[in-house]
Amino acid sequence: MKLKILVPNIKRLFLCFLFIVAGAKGFSQNVEIDTAEVLDKVTFLIQNGYIDSLNSYAEYRSFLPDSIISLLSPDSPILQGDSTLVPKKKTKNAVETTVDYKAKDSIYFDLTNQKMYLYGEGSIEYGNIGLTGERVEMDWVGNTIQANYVLDSAGKKVGKPVFTEGSDSYVTDDMIYNFKTKKALINGIITEQDGAFMHGERVKKNERDEMFIRDAKYTTCNLEHPHYYIKAKKLKVIPNDRVLSGPFNIYFGEIPTPIGFPFGMFPSPREKASGIIFPSYGEDNNRGFFVRGGGYYFDISEYVDLKLTGDIYTNGSYGLNGASTYKKRYRYSGNLGVRYNKTVSPTFEDDSFSKDVWVNWSHSPQSYGTSRFSASVSGGTTTYSANANNVGYDYTNSINAQFNSNISYSKTFQGTPFNLTVNARQSQNISTGVASVTLPEISFNASRIQPFKNVGNWKNNALGKLGFTYRLSAKNEMSNSPVSIPSYVVNSNVASDEILSFNSDNFPLLFSRAKMGARHQIPVSTSFNMLKYFTVSPSFNYTEVWYPNELKYEYDPVLEGVQVDTLSQFSRAGWWSSGASMSTRLYGMYNFRSDKIKAIRHVMTPNVGFSYSPDFGDPSKGTYRDVQIDEEGNTRRLSKYEGFAYGGPASGESASVSFSLNNNLEMKVKSKVDSVEEYRKIKIFDNLSLSSAYNFLADSFNLSDINWNARTSFFKGAMYVSLSGTIDPYVYVLDSVQETTSGETYHQRQIDKFAWNNGQGLGQMTRTSMSVGLKLQPKSAKSNGKDPAQDPNANDPFGNNSGMFNEDENFEAGNVDDFISYDPNMYVPFDVPWSLNVNYSLNYRKTGFEDFIITQTLNFNGSLSITDKTRINFNSGYDLEEKEFTVTRINVSRDLHCWNLSFNWVPFGPRQSYYVRIAVNSQLLKDLKLDRRSQSAYTSF
Repeated sequence: MKLKILVPNIKRLFLCFLFIVAGAKGFSQNVEIDTAEVLDKVTFLIQNGYIDSLNSYAEYRSFLPDSIISLLSPDSPILQGDSTLVPKKKTKNAVETTVDYKAKDSIYFDLTNQKMYLYGEGSIEYGNIGLTGERVEMDWVGNTIQANYVLDSAGKKVGKPVFTEGSDSYVTDDMIYNFKTKKALINGIITEQDGAFMHGERVKKNERDEMFIRDAKYTTCNLEHPHYYIKAKKLKVIPNDRVLSGPFNIYFGEIPTPIGFPFGMFPSPREKASGIIFPSYGEDNNRGFFVRGGGYYFDISEYVDLKLTGDIYTNGSYGLNGASTYKKRYRYSGNLGVRYNKTVSPTFEDDSFSKDVWVNWSHSPQSYGTSRFSASVSGGTTTYSANANNVGYDYTNSINAQFNSNISYSKTFQGTPFNLTVNARQSQNISTGVASVTLPEISFNASRIQPFKNVGNWKNNALGKLGFTYRLSAKNEMSNSPVSIPSYVVNSNVASDEILSFNSDNFPLLFSRAKMGARHQIPVSTSFNMLKYFTVSPSFNYTEVWYPNELKYEYDPVLEGVQVDTLSQFSRAGWWSSGASMSTRLYGMYNFRSDKIKAIRHVMTPNVGFSYSPDFGDPSKGTYRDVQIDEEGNTRRLSKYEGFAYGGPASGESASVSFSLNNNLEMKVKSKVDSVEEYRKIKIFDNLSLSSAYNFLADSFNLSDINWNARTSFFKGAMYVSLSGTIDPYVYVLDSVQETTSGETYHQRQIDKFAWNNGQGLGQMTRTSMSVGLKLQPKSAKSNGKDPAQDPNANDPFGNNSGMFNEDENFEAGNVDDFISYDPNMYVPFDVPWSLNVNYSLNYRKTGFEDFIITQTLNFNGSLSITDKTRINFNSGYDLEEKEFTVTRINVSRDLHCWNLSFNWVPFGPRQSYYVRIAVNSQLLKDLKLDRRSQSAYTSF
């Protein structure tokens, strides 16, 4: 039953009354009418200003019997009689908008007392106010709405009232609300405010929507019986501001704890607000007791913020951290972090200490215009990771030795083929201490230009496909790595056997080592088909380098060596090369009569190339000089660009032929699973290739090393094997073997003689690499329960299917954790989600008669989901040379509904530690947590 009334004009309600008592059309016409009762009702409505005439209801007269019409005729006493019957001024009722109401069972109107009663899932909507309940009452005189529940035959509460006002919602036992004063009195409330749930026995709500709750529970758990809560005798809720509490303590389930305070304040979450960041405290094995992570958060503006925190340790160590995030809508966003640590440790001698700095900066632009600026910076002192010991919760950076940073600006010039990129790069190895800085690195390019593409009918011939590009590269690179010089050089202002620090004292030497220069490249190429199946691609390449200085060599007979001077002057050199390549593709197919194997297909892609480069090492070209290096008069041809940024032209004329052969092998077998496709493909070799080159103009060693590689995979890509190697085709001759303290030293040389002519096969395998990867995981487990993403009530704390009121339904739907809790012995995980990744690599090197060198690495990681809320992750490796495990970490996480448990463990090694954290998921109470690190525990609020 659903009706709508418009107030304060309540004539529709009056007519409903008339229809019922008079027997309107559609009702029984045999109803006995009490004329005196009708007269009393009409008189009451006139006196209270609800009606003054029925003239506007002439269309309803046909529904009324004559006895009623006579009472309401224009000359009726109640309309024309004593003036005291008709009020001179209409009274104004507090109800000023449309009221929608409905009930499943029945609706009863008490016009004498001006009340309306709804039975059976009653609902009233008045403006932004809504009230539902098993029984609902609306009082027009008292301006109140009241609702309560009923008990079923089993004594269970049915139809508990739910009151909504705007975005706020309250589940209650019973309540009364005055829509004139906007005050409410509520018993047995459960309400949600900004992610927090408050339970109360008795609540008063004032006109400012503030609530005063007695015997209150404050929690972020959305269950009717929460896993934890803060219990207080009094609680005041200020909407969109804060929750204030008197003395309280924390309960887990229904078990009280001694954790509590004499008062509490729980701010409501806002988008951003400045405030204090509370620290955590505990004990560190090396630095003593600590208080860390405390500071202040600055809400600077809607575009940028700043967080400053600090750490203090009892042994004198301390740390300062600054972090800022920024964002400009539709333009860019990023974050910047700077960390400084002073570490005092017993491992340092003479009470010394270490100062460490680490910087992280990430800047990401959004697509806007033709320019783009981005940054990814991560770097600092080499001892930062070791002293910070963050492996428990920052595993990747803690075990990583190589860090790279890049700041980039790029611009595309619209309407032209040109684009510009400027980079600032930094590379750092915190294990070796070697670092390099490239500032700037400039790249100016022109995309491929085909001048004859749209000329006549040349589009598809060699001239139409003729095109060229332009590439300009320039950089200034500084490095602190050791610099070695040849033995015949007797002076050098850049030589050093040590790794230098990047500081002001070493800057002049670092700058003198800097590699600065520019390179221009203009490649020209085209292509055409020959004999239908062959593709021929001729090419021509021109390269030129520019440098701000060059080297000058002079033999010094007194020092019996070569002196090297750096001349500060503009220097340039250019060279060119040309060539052509030809490729095709050959297919081979072998069909089987077997029912299981249908065919094997072999695809071969041969490629033959020819290249020619003149001898730019001729001293007449100006780049190389024949320099005397000793008193015997021996000479060496040296380049004036030795060790420069882009080097110089190669010495010696070259006319070489290169050749390569790529193979792909596949097998088609009968499918056992797929009923749509009868056959499926299996790759035997993803790639099997061989390549080398032969220089016709070289005076010796014309054949280059032979390179080969192979790759294949098994079990639908779950396992792969990759092999590669290099074969030296020439023979080594051993002259002598010298015993040294570090072992044997082999004095050997290579002669211009092929190994197969010396009975040594194809040659010596100088390098071999093998990599094996395994990735295992089961098929995705099918969920027996409902998908929360598809359940509209999954996150609704007051929905009929929410976890608040249906804990048993969650169990019946297939919640694995509840099933284990009910009877662990009956649970068998037949299809547990898990994954395992194993990577093994082997590297073999051998040169001539020297002893071979083998390096091996083994890394593995994986995960295991014991239940749908418990997951284990691990990362580790094994050093096969040292016979020990590398840094190993095990992480266990458990979703406890409104809590989260995380356990990080490094079981052995120099960074052995563990870190346990139990914390509330909600950001409202993010400081309510329990942390335990190594042998210390601390709790913070």
